[in-house]
Amino acid sequence: MNHPLDSRLLYIFVIAAQSESFSKAAKSLHMSQPAISRSIQSLEEEIGCRLFDREGKNPSLTTIGREFLGYAQEILAGMEKARIDIENLKREGPKKIVFATSSLSCQYFVPQLYREFQESFPDCLFAIEPADSPLALELVDQKKVDFAITIKPLSFLESLAMIELSMDNLLFLVNSFHPWTRKKEISRKEIEQAHYLIKTKNDTTFHILQRAFAESSLYPKSFVELAETAAIKEMVKMGLGIGVLPNWIVKEELKKGKLINLPLIPEPITRKWVFAYRLGRKLSLLENTFLELCKMIIPKKIN
Repeated sequence: MNHPLDSRLLYIFVIAAQSESFSKAAKSLHMSQPAISRSIQSLEEEIGCRLFDREGKNPSLTTIGREFLGYAQEILAGMEKARIDIENLKREGPKKIVFATSSLSCQYFVPQLYREFQESFPDCLFAIEPADSPLALELVDQKKVDFAITIKPLSFLESLAMIELSMDNLLFLVNSFHPWTRKKEISRKEIEQAHYLIKTKNDTTFHILQRAFAESSLYPKSFVELAETAAIKEMVKMGLGIGVLPNWIVKEELKKGKLINLPLIPEPITRKWVFAYRLGRKLSLLENTFLELCKMIIPKKIN
C-alpha cells in the first residue's frame, strides 16, 4: 500500500464495527446499506485483507478486523485532536517561537525552515538567538529560549531532551598545491606542528576535534580562530593553514578541486545535530510542526 488510507472509509468502518450492523451504520451515517458495504469492501481491498465475516445475519469483525479497529480509532482521534488544536490556534492569534542556533544554521538551514513553516503558520513570529553549542543549550536550560538546533555535546545533560536530526563529518582541508597532497604519509610531528583554522575554541565542535586528535594520540598546539567559514576557506586557499570545516560547507570546493580533504586521523570525525528542549516540557503544535520540518530539511542540507 503506497498511499494513505481514506479517512472517510476509516470512519465508516469504525461506525459499522461499533454498530455491529451495516444497516444500523447506514442509518447512523444517513447512507444506504449497499453504500456501507461498498465502502467496507473498498477499505478491505486497500489493506489487502477481510475485516468482517459476512456469514450470518450480522457481519462480525475478523481477528484482523478487531486489531485494525484500534488503529482506526487512534488515527481518527489523532485527526480530531489536530483539527481542534488548529482551531484553538486560530482563535488564540499569532504565536511566537524562540530558539537558539548557530550563525551557520541561520545561513544554511533557517531560511528554508522559515519559508516552509510560514506556509502553515503565516501569523507565527520567529525570534532567533545566535549561539553555538554549548551556549545554545544553556539558553534552553535557563528557559531563555524554547529550544535549540545545535551540535550534541560530549557530556550528557540530565535537564534536556535531545532529538537527533542528522550527522555530519569534520574535514581537514588544504589547497591543491599544499605539500601534504604529494605525500604518501604525513608524520605525527608535521600534524602536531600544523596551524589549524577553526571558528572558535568555545564550542562543542572544538571539543569534538580535540577528542578525535587525542584518540589518535595527537596533540596539536596551534589553533587559529576565525569567525566566518568564508575566511577559513580563503585562508586555506592561500596556504595559510589546515581548515577544519564540516563536509557540507565545502561540497562545491571539493567537487571543483579548489580544496582537498586529507584524512589526518584514521576515523571520521562525526558530529550530531540535535533538536534540544527542556526535559518534561510538552512541545506545542507549532514546535512539533517545526521539529518535523527540521527532521525533513536539515538532513537534505547536510547530506
